[in-house]
Amino acid sequence: MSPTSAFPAPMDQHAEPGDRAAARLGRWITSGTGYLAVLTAVGGLLVVLAYAIGGWHITAETVQVTGKDFSWLRPDSWGLSLLQTGNLTVDGLGLAVAVYVAYGIAGRVALVPAFVGGVASASLHTGYLGGLAAAVLAGATTRALCKITVPARWRPLMTKAVIPLLAALTTVVFFSAIISPRLDWLSFWLYQKLVDLELTDERLALGLVLGLIACCDFGGIFKKIAYAYTLAGLSSYVPSPAHMTFMAVVVAAGMAPTLGLSLATVVRRRLFTEAERNYGKVAWLLGLIPVPAAGVPFALRDPLRVIPATMAGGAVTGMLTMTFGSTMAVPYGGVFAADQLGKPLLFAAAIAAGGLVTAGVTVALKSLRRTAPASATADTTATRPKVPVAV
Repeated sequence: MSPTSAFPAPMDQHAEPGDRAAARLGRWITSGTGYLAVLTAVGGLLVVLAYAIGGWHITAETVQVTGKDFSWLRPDSWGLSLLQTGNLTVDGLGLAVAVYVAYGIAGRVALVPAFVGGVASASLHTGYLGGLAAAVLAGATTRALCKITVPARWRPLMTKAVIPLLAALTTVVFFSAIISPRLDWLSFWLYQKLVDLELTDERLALGLVLGLIACCDFGGIFKKIAYAYTLAGLSSYVPSPAHMTFMAVVVAAGMAPTLGLSLATVVRRRLFTEAERNYGKVAWLLGLIPVPAAGVPFALRDPLRVIPATMAGGAVTGMLTMTFGSTMAVPYGGVFAADQLGKPLLFAAAIAAGGLVTAGVTVALKSLRRTAPASATADTTATRPKVPVAV
């Protein structure tokens, strides 16, 4: 008897005959969109509140939020505390995705390897996509190992120790030996391409590329590369206007997608689930900072439509910002750092254009599908079955 043969995985509960694994997993992810949206919103709103209390400059401060350096009467202490907490919450989104999706694939036995894989992916700054990859690998490995038939007396040992250990080792080795060196190569290659575009004075192409990579993975490795490139220019003793324009491109391209997705939930409500519509009511606030992971709840549920739409909006914003020559002197704060902006009206116009493109492409792509989104009940806990799992 296999260790968990009597306990179907959560995503298999009430599955229709002939349902493909991808369809079952898609429904499970959809049912968790509301929870992940709440997590993102809470973390993002903490960041918004931090900047509202302490201003954009708190990011550069070294105030300790614990011990004798914290003051109940100092706004910067409160602001930095909220900022650190909010950033940690948002940064943990990939880990939450890993644990939730892996649990859906293989049940409670997959929780430990998914957590380990989520930590490994987070250490590589892969964002929610890395968390999703860790979840699929950990869940699939766990599911395969659970099919091994063992005597009844060995089942507790298998489910509580052997299977989680083997699945965790497989996931960690995958990220350490396969993903990590390739990400290092990709980072170096893309960074050099950006340098080449700058040296050859291909400003419009540079704006396009920076806009694309700043919003294609919602705070993952590509976003980190874009920020690293622009921060290198700002770190010089006397930053040039060109380098501040590059920073403006990245900041603006990070704001447009979330604003556009929020707008799309208002323009064509029926194309989105209830959880997405509710999240859209607060997501636009996160876009004003911007919080890179703010678009994850939309992208996780419908990546093939949302990601191309956000990339289109980011590309338009990047090219327009570069063309207008707007500048940004700091990499954080969003609207709270408006005093660090050059040509703010043109900066806002570029963001508005990109947001409209994102909303338009999102609505167009979602309108092409034959069926409506998993109606609105798919995101509520009332429809989720109680799941018996082996321990």
